Amino acid sequence: MSALGSVIVLLLLIGSCAPEMFEDAATICDRCVCMVANQSSSVFSYDLLDCSRRNLAYMISDWPVHFETSNPKHEIVLSLSRNKLGTLQQLPPTNTTVVFSCRHCQLDSVSAGLFLDTPNVLRVDLSWNNLTGESVRAEVFRGQYQESSEYRSLPLDLLYLEGNAITELAEDTFQYIATSLRHLSLAHNPLGQIADGTARALEKLVELRVLNLEYASLTSIDETTFRGMHALLELYIAGNQFTTIPEEVYDLTALYFLDLSDNPIEVLHFAHPLAKLHHLNVSSMPVLHTVEIDTFANVASLKTMICRNNSALEIFDLLVLQHLHDLHELDLSQSGLKHLHDPAKTKPEQENYDTSRYANNLDLLTLIENPWHCDCALQHVLEHVGFDAMPSYFEEDDTRCETPYILTSLHLGDLFHIDVCNTLSNDAPNNSYYEKPAFLRPGAIFLSLLSVAIVLGLGIIIGFVIVFLKRRLKAHGLGFTSPVRYTSVRDSTMSTVYQP
Repeated sequence: MSALGSVIVLLLLIGSCAPEMFEDAATICDRCVCMVANQSSSVFSYDLLDCSRRNLAYMISDWPVHFETSNPKHEIVLSLSRNKLGTLQQLPPTNTTVVFSCRHCQLDSVSAGLFLDTPNVLRVDLSWNNLTGESVRAEVFRGQYQESSEYRSLPLDLLYLEGNAITELAEDTFQYIATSLRHLSLAHNPLGQIADGTARALEKLVELRVLNLEYASLTSIDETTFRGMHALLELYIAGNQFTTIPEEVYDLTALYFLDLSDNPIEVLHFAHPLAKLHHLNVSSMPVLHTVEIDTFANVASLKTMICRNNSALEIFDLLVLQHLHDLHELDLSQSGLKHLHDPAKTKPEQENYDTSRYANNLDLLTLIENPWHCDCALQHVLEHVGFDAMPSYFEEDDTRCETPYILTSLHLGDLFHIDVCNTLSNDAPNNSYYEKPAFLRPGAIFLSLLSVAIVLGLGIIIGFVIVFLKRRLKAHGLGFTSPVRYTSVRDSTMSTVYQP
């Protein structure tokens, strides 16, 4: 047994001392795409090593000999995407600026000091792997060791970690890239909530410009997460489980773009000012049914708003434009919209109506694929916002009336050429002049039902009479048919007529 144990220990020692495996740099350009681009007026100088889908199993051992590896102003672009690596090893040394991608590499672990010999790494994409919060620990992003007993920070500008298995981040995850990171994506990770270590890790990214937290199953965000992000310009929180706009969003005083789409928000409301917000996406909200006139009073600087594919939204009162004087593009397509005013509150067709409330700078209003109810009020709203002066639609598009019946399929652009207010354009139940087809009138329906009832009644009565008579006749032996009697030919009298 002792001999067997010694052999096992020896094998383990040999295995631990065995050198790591790498792809041969001498032949790497025979297997991958190698390209050198010299700087010109339109293209910066860079070297490209594209090893995507090349069945590689390891990191390359070194850079191709004709690559520039000492000039920080030069750039090397390396892609190992779509290779089954499993473990990501340390990149080969270079002082040039590095852009690295390893998407769909089935990664479940990353070597510590991954960029130790690439001090000028600029962008890293490790999306769509199996990495956890422990896999992307602080040691992965540490730079070279300094005499001050500290590791040098990396100039990493962009880090994509979307589509992994990250549920929580350690507090020190971004310790060595906190002051340089500008773009971070944690989308499509099962985060659940931004709290504890994850919140404290994000809190340190004071220079962050773009943060993507889409489809991360988020229900809440810690109140301290965004307080230090005074430079954040773009926030993507689409596809989560927020029922209202998170209060923490209002801490982002420099926010320029906000994507709230595909969240179960029923009533859209901005409770606090976002003075610099210019672009807003509130599309694909399955339960959004209310947009109040004052909804956007605190985001008065909006220039673009995308509010499409909201099937539960039937009314979008364009009086919101009184708060959005700088709005240039509004997309309300593919929803359940019938009105551009609230019938219970406003009557834009009245002569004394204040049309200045619709004053705007709209260049584009998209209304396609909605079940529009084309009435006098809709015509006046479109006139007030200058819809007829906007880019014309193609005749075959779906910006058409669905109701009333008399205007069905009429293009909204054609409403300006008819007098809708004096046309029979009301719903049938409320229009005394509207006549239904003859077969749908109450009298015709009643007569049809009565005729069917009479025919059925007569049929049943006649059937009973026939059955009754047949039984009576049968009882008295007076049936309609006589019994058949059979006689043998051999015994009959006819057999004597012919005698051979």
